[in-house]
Amino acid sequence: MNEALTTAPIGVIEATRDGEITAINERAATLIESEPDAVVGESLSAGFPTAATDHLSEALDDELTPTDFEEYYPRIDRWLAVDVQVDDGLRLFVRETTETHELQQRVDRLDRRLDRVQRIDALIVRVLQQVLGAADREEIATSVCDRLGGADRYDFVWVGDRAFQTDSLQVVAAAGTAPELRDRIDTALGEPDSLPGQRAVDTGETQVIDAFADDASVPRAVRQAAFASGLQSCLAVPLQYQETVYGVVSVYASQAEGFSEQERAGLETLGRVAGFAIRAIRQEDLLVADTVTEVTLSVSGDSIPLDQAAAATDTTFSLVGAVPRGDGPVVCYVTPDDSVEEAAPDDDVTAADDAATGDDETVAGNGMLTPTTIEQTLHDYEQVADVSWIRTGDDPLVQVTVDGETPVTALTSWGASIRSATYRGGSTRIVAEAPPAESVRQLIETVDETVAETDLRAKEATTPSAESVAAFQNELADRLTDRQQAVLRAAYLADYFESPRGSTAAEVADSLDIAGPTLLYHLRRAEQKLVAAFLATDPTTPAGDADQ
Repeated sequence: MNEALTTAPIGVIEATRDGEITAINERAATLIESEPDAVVGESLSAGFPTAATDHLSEALDDELTPTDFEEYYPRIDRWLAVDVQVDDGLRLFVRETTETHELQQRVDRLDRRLDRVQRIDALIVRVLQQVLGAADREEIATSVCDRLGGADRYDFVWVGDRAFQTDSLQVVAAAGTAPELRDRIDTALGEPDSLPGQRAVDTGETQVIDAFADDASVPRAVRQAAFASGLQSCLAVPLQYQETVYGVVSVYASQAEGFSEQERAGLETLGRVAGFAIRAIRQEDLLVADTVTEVTLSVSGDSIPLDQAAAATDTTFSLVGAVPRGDGPVVCYVTPDDSVEEAAPDDDVTAADDAATGDDETVAGNGMLTPTTIEQTLHDYEQVADVSWIRTGDDPLVQVTVDGETPVTALTSWGASIRSATYRGGSTRIVAEAPPAESVRQLIETVDETVAETDLRAKEATTPSAESVAAFQNELADRLTDRQQAVLRAAYLADYFESPRGSTAAEVADSLDIAGPTLLYHLRRAEQKLVAAFLATDPTTPAGDADQ
């Protein structure tokens, strides 16, 4: 072997036409993990590592012709590219291509993962479209099961509905090839915390079983039925809107650790959207119900910022309207019983200093409430996200956005409609409406989780309004989108339609956490439908009914 080949950066092996190795450079010896002296004199078939398919042996067995190939050699755990040249003897040029193959394998794995994620996302989107168009809770459950259970990815799916009257969970729909498992699940639901689906409802958090064999918390009968059907892992996602859990979707896969982070995120999105759809159906039931259950609650505790502020300012606050913002907070429109007058600059400074020191008598402004004192007092509570004044004077109105765990947010999240509330500083009275089929006990428990004490003062079935008024409102509500209704109500309660206006469009938009142009767009669409419903000569085909 000449000196140039001996020192070449590529592996070089020289052999006779009979396949006996006559020379090998250092690079080739390193690649095949052999000493040069150990292989010289050996045949190529003995000195060169055996490959998975051994193209070199096939090349030597045939008539000697130039060839090249690339394959994996298990003994040295390398991919090698071999170029065989034939002259008076054989000369093999050897290069390592392991890194290239590993990179290609990673690319292939990423491609497969991307394809899987895209297929899962497309599946979730199809399910979401059906869920949002569902007419009732049973249709939501059936849509979820039929779509997910019919996919190649998942082998069994069931949806459980939480019955608020008994606070129990029951299977309302299932799909897949595990009929025995369905029976075992029905039995196990009677045992507390026995299934990941039950725990998802109780905790409001997603539950994952990576391998049934390693999780003794699942009842033995359920594990046996899962094994018999070839199922190894499970993901249970609560059907939840804000803090209220309405049920669960449990998905089973045939692989251990069968749910990626992307799948979990997609299914959790499905759970939130399904929860929102269920809540919307509950609110629609309340809207069209012939009768509703009106409850009067007395609550007390430190988690009621308006009640705490009433005590601090020595006044009474009355809630005249509440608009759920959609992402958790609720915009409350509140009137103080006392007049609220703008104080002189010096008085503002004194009021601010007194508010900081907690002097209740001075905070009250020596008999006169000011916007500054009320704002500063309300901002002291973590549940208050924003405070702004609609009007002051003898008929004051303040807009207070509350968030977190309060009776108002709990009730709106649960699906109730708040009619009024009175905060007297030490006690709060709330009047709310719910569909007649809902459990008053569950409503009270929902509120009680946010306060120190809750008492039911009254409960009665009432007729929401006169038939003609209800018919008009129901028909109009069908034409307005949820966003249009929220924008129209917020603008009305904020005195946007008064002259002069109590709030600007920008202020109403800020209260709903949306852009000004977005508010004006939805407000114009809502006004168009409202005016058309009132002025149309043919009520069945009112002008401006469609969005533009």
